[in-house]
Amino acid sequence: MFIKYLGHSAFFIKANRSVVTDPFHFIGYDMERVSVDFCLLSHGHFDHNASEYVQNSVVIDSFDKTFLANDISLCAIKTFHDDKKGKLRGGNLVFKFVLDGVTFCHLGDLGENFSEELADRIGKCDVLFLPIGGTYTIDCIEAKKYADHIAPALIVPMHYKTVRSNIDISGKDRFISAYNSIIEQKGEFYLDRKTLDIIKGSVLLFDDKKF
Repeated sequence: MFIKYLGHSAFFIKANRSVVTDPFHFIGYDMERVSVDFCLLSHGHFDHNASEYVQNSVVIDSFDKTFLANDISLCAIKTFHDDKKGKLRGGNLVFKFVLDGVTFCHLGDLGENFSEELADRIGKCDVLFLPIGGTYTIDCIEAKKYADHIAPALIVPMHYKTVRSNIDISGKDRFISAYNSIIEQKGEFYLDRKTLDIIKGSVLLFDDKKF
């Protein structure tokens, strides 16, 4: 299977089935159009809900629709987009799904500061996509707390400032500096169970120069 970075919080994961997470538009650049089986939307904000860029897919944008993707063992965990129990920015869905025996977890725009209770509700996974840019989500400090507790084989940072992004969030450098094992990837990253055992505890950093 492979993971491809599409920018911001959007990733294309292809295995026995295919998934796109949080497609976006209007952030200084638009996402490329893709065709997949399932499109997961963590919440309704413009930089996470551009399902029109995703063709031929079943859109999962609420907790009640997760049954539509039960063939990839999808579940959703209700969280908040801020640290005020949703009073500022509403709710957020954390998605967990399994493809070819690998468990993925996408935190969406998680805004709740770290707590063991929430981290335990999220549970373990092999690949963790987590926001690190702050302002509208958890920042790099809180993100590392979640990563340390969940302890995935592979950590994939997202929702951070890039060259073309016009969103008021921080860059990736501070988060990355906390880790020794960094995998820099220019294109698609291929993985399987054997690979995950070898790279456990690494951060996967995609080339973001065009974003």
